[in-house]
Amino acid sequence: MSLLSRLLLEAGRRAAQNPELRRSAARVAGELYGKVAPKLENAGRHVVETARETSAEVRPGDDPLGFARRFRDRLLPPDGKGR
Repeated sequence: MSLLSRLLLEAGRRAAQNPELRRSAARVAGELYGKVAPKLENAGRHVVETARETSAEVRPGDDPLGFARRFRDRLLPPDGKGR
């Protein structure tokens, strides 16, 4: 283990032992979760809905590659800039 790795590991351990730093990190994480959670839930619903729509067109068991391509194209439509 290099000297830099050891120093970073020790700094992390000391930070984890600091109760004030842990409270501050928990507060920041709570604020971020409150902002991100609705967007994640919406994205999850979008993925499930897209999978259902695609499976109505192509059965994943019959043509897995075709299903994956259609699912990808529906979920992430090409923007004309290339992939």
